[in-house]
Amino acid sequence: MKKLCVLMLIAIIAIPVYAQPQKGYVYLKNGSILKGKYQYTEDLSKIKIESAGNIWIFESGEIERVSNKKEQMENYFKESEISSPLFLRTEIGVLAGSSENSQTAPFSFTSSLNYTFIPKLSAGLGIGIEFLKESYLPTYINIEYKFKDSYSTPYLFLKTGYEIPLEDSNDIYGGVQPVYYDYYWPGNWNYYNNNEPLDTKGGFMINPGFGYQRMFSPGFGMSFAFGYQFHRLSYSGENDYRLDIDYNRLTIKLGIIFN
Repeated sequence: MKKLCVLMLIAIIAIPVYAQPQKGYVYLKNGSILKGKYQYTEDLSKIKIESAGNIWIFESGEIERVSNKKEQMENYFKESEISSPLFLRTEIGVLAGSSENSQTAPFSFTSSLNYTFIPKLSAGLGIGIEFLKESYLPTYINIEYKFKDSYSTPYLFLKTGYEIPLEDSNDIYGGVQPVYYDYYWPGNWNYYNNNEPLDTKGGFMINPGFGYQRMFSPGFGMSFAFGYQFHRLSYSGENDYRLDIDYNRLTIKLGIIFN
């Protein structure tokens, strides 16, 4: 019985004790790279790697270095050569508003080509399409600031420009007090009460916000952003009549980044 206990004790001591496994990449000195779960023995003399259903055990002297998944992505992002500081951010989402509005969440599609001046700051030009009471083509300047020069980072953005109308007015704005008009004549107000359509002129827009982006490679990534968008749409009619309608919206957008 004593001999059995001694043998069991020897067997236990002989079995390597491994630390908790981690996921990442193991670089061997022979040039091979293994991806999977790895764990060192307590004395750091050996490493066990589980990859693609196989198990390897190497001496520590055969290992050049190891890195977890986050470190690998950081190194890949920084070491890869990016041919151009230009990147394209294409976003799709909604302009969420009050339930009292005739359109509570109009569709919005925008795309901007940006130039990175310094690692965290970029600026560019963008266009898109938005479906409010009429269809509009937003043309804007886009400025972005990343919190980190990393594959994964939050960022701030500011878009400002002009909403260009793509069609005539779809609604008759009768019975609404105009914001202002150039000449106050009874004819102006009578014209307006006749419920005749107004000409769309578009208007100013500004959209500050906050987002988060993650690059899956130096050339492709995704983002999620939300912000506040104000735009003023102008309409004109006969006798120098003019009507301005202001929109205050929450923007919620999912984006794709190409570099």
